[in-house]
Amino acid sequence: MKHVTQLKADTLTTAQMEERIRQVSTDIRRYRDIENSSELAEFMALKPIVEAKEFQDYKQELLTTKYKDREEYRLLRDYESAKHSWHVRWFHFFRGRSKVQEYMHFAETSDFSKLKDPEAVKADPRLKRMQRLGNSFAVKRYLVHKNSHEVSEYYRLRDIVNNTEFRTRNHFWKNPKRWYTTLQSQQDGKYQALKESSNIKFFLSQDPKKIAEYEAYQEMFADACQWNRMQDSQWKAGFYYGNNKLKTSHSYANEEAAMNNGRNVQCSRDGRMQVAVKAEHASVPAWDAKKGFIMKDYDYTGDVIQTAEDFRAAEGMFQVKASFTGKAHGAICLMSENRLPILRIAEWDGKNVTMGVTFEKFEEQTTVEGLKEGTEYVFTVFISSADITWYVNNQEVARTANKLGTKVFPTVIAFLPEGVKATGVTSIDWFKAYKH
Repeated sequence: MKHVTQLKADTLTTAQMEERIRQVSTDIRRYRDIENSSELAEFMALKPIVEAKEFQDYKQELLTTKYKDREEYRLLRDYESAKHSWHVRWFHFFRGRSKVQEYMHFAETSDFSKLKDPEAVKADPRLKRMQRLGNSFAVKRYLVHKNSHEVSEYYRLRDIVNNTEFRTRNHFWKNPKRWYTTLQSQQDGKYQALKESSNIKFFLSQDPKKIAEYEAYQEMFADACQWNRMQDSQWKAGFYYGNNKLKTSHSYANEEAAMNNGRNVQCSRDGRMQVAVKAEHASVPAWDAKKGFIMKDYDYTGDVIQTAEDFRAAEGMFQVKASFTGKAHGAICLMSENRLPILRIAEWDGKNVTMGVTFEKFEEQTTVEGLKEGTEYVFTVFISSADITWYVNNQEVARTANKLGTKVFPTVIAFLPEGVKATGVTSIDWFKAYKH
């Protein structure tokens, strides 16, 4: 089946896609570093304390309560009122009189009870004087005020407001910035500062399941294309077959370019592997479906390389940053040790990029329109046990059921199908594969 899809306008650019890939790796490291940090440990220890309802209620109470609404304020107000009441003022006035002080001092002695004995009073001048003082206006008024409710209330309130605990409590509630003097305020301030810190904000913004999912990808294969000689890389020239009796370095009689045994493969100075179709004469063995191997003259050479001996896998994520130039064809594939199946990560026909998979009896192909010649894209294939999914940068462009049934390995081919005479280059910046 053949399909056509269009690259969407909101698809990430390749630079943005690479930045996203780098960012994922950076985010994972940062997430785990923060996860094991004392900063997060302190934040997580404070979180249940500060976010508890009792804590927040206490904070709200301290921030919103008016001092005039507090019992401390009422008691002090009542004390001041009692202190200036009529009874208390006259009480203090009469208590200061010398006659009253003399009488009250006598009242604390053992002789005070003798005032009830008339005979004793007659016989003792001192008792007579005390009796006169007791009947004086000053002492009588003093005792009236002393035994009043107002004076009693005054003393009760005075004892309360002069108590050290009350003074401490009153000083606290009288302060409009009382909240900021508490240990809870320090805890809250530290918690809020941590919560607003870049590290904690980042940590809380991440989905732990996503982090774990990304971490589950383990690199199986990677080529940054920094090598000078192909023998120093993981690539080998030629096709690969499970039957080691089959010739691996050969061309096809129905194509226009001879496979050049790795000579058309090189890494450029900017770290890109280039597999080219060149205009040059070659006479090489070519496979003819009817005649077998024959010698054939070609006016063009191409090439094929693969990693079958070093790397192959049945499932995983395969990513390649690549571009295509020229009218020659280029294919970045996942091939099996048999001729089929072939999974095309990206195949260039001189005009468009196609991806899909070819089996013995059917084929799935999707052409992605909107891809530009010479522009690099990140092509991705996810192979799960159930599905195969293709992406260009971050856009899903194709999906089909996984019926591979075998391990596959990266293969790059630069070729010319029958009737096409042109040159071109398949350029790869990097190739990576991950298992999940």
